[in-house]
Amino acid sequence: MLSRHHRISRIRLIAVTVGALAVTALGVVGTAHAAPSTDLASGRGVASTAVASAAGSLSPDALVSASGSVVTPEQGAASVLAKQGRGVQGSAPSLGKGTSGMSPSSIIGTDSRFRVTPTTSFPYRSTVLILRDGNLHCTGWMISKDTMLTAGHCVNTGGPGGSWYSGLTFRPGSDGGTAPYGTLTSRGTWALNGWVNSGDTNYDAAIIKLSSPVGATVGWYGMWWQTAALDGLFTRVTGYPGDKPSTQWMSYDSVRASGTDKIYYQNDTVGGESGSPVWQLRGSTAAYCAGGPCAMAIHTNGLYGSGLTASNNSGTRITQAKFSTFMSIVNLP
Repeated sequence: MLSRHHRISRIRLIAVTVGALAVTALGVVGTAHAAPSTDLASGRGVASTAVASAAGSLSPDALVSASGSVVTPEQGAASVLAKQGRGVQGSAPSLGKGTSGMSPSSIIGTDSRFRVTPTTSFPYRSTVLILRDGNLHCTGWMISKDTMLTAGHCVNTGGPGGSWYSGLTFRPGSDGGTAPYGTLTSRGTWALNGWVNSGDTNYDAAIIKLSSPVGATVGWYGMWWQTAALDGLFTRVTGYPGDKPSTQWMSYDSVRASGTDKIYYQNDTVGGESGSPVWQLRGSTAAYCAGGPCAMAIHTNGLYGSGLTASNNSGTRITQAKFSTFMSIVNLP
């Protein structure tokens, strides 16, 4: 996004088999949860802060919408147990496998970005250009046939008195402003409570139900969470930087440090790439997302402040609670 916010023993692995929502039963029995209260007509947002009066009683990992509907991590966990077992993986359909004080850009040393073109191969066609009133705003990425993730600050300004953006449209696989898979709108938009009501960058994430099941054509990224540190894992960041108008770019690095809700890396990024997937191309024998693209975080911030954020770009880490609430939206019709 072209705003200040862009710059703002045992290992347990949880994988997601998002690919046609295939069940990967691992002996966990669950019952389907009642569908959360939603207003899919509220997707483009209103100038109000969702459920502000209840912010203190909600988990920061709960999702809130522009209309004030809420999805809790507990509801999401029930959805995951009932439908996915322990897991989602990316899907390539038949097209082929194919704020102040923050720097406006986040190039660390030599600019290592390279252009992705054409963008019609998988998973690059699953990367989404987000426009606001027709202008470059942010990046998103498909996680199911009709659902995408992005940064919370791409849909809501965040914090007390914050507001929801209107005029957002979405172009999967855009290349130089083109719309090879059409221009879509939202029929439902949610952001994490920790961002909407507190402006906490640890919860800077949003999920959007799109007006068309375009993922059935372009495919979607997988995603996963794990409790173990992510340090040293290879990272790719793919998105639409503001200095390269409406073209898709990517850079490589690795996780330099990881916290409970955030990871740090030195992939080069520029405003406009907020909301991009921080992902890996998994090997065919990987324990999760085998043989496909799988994201561990949502890119949110460039360089700012002191400590880790002074020398690293960063993103909102996908945790168990975040994963569960995201999947509850994926599972909505």
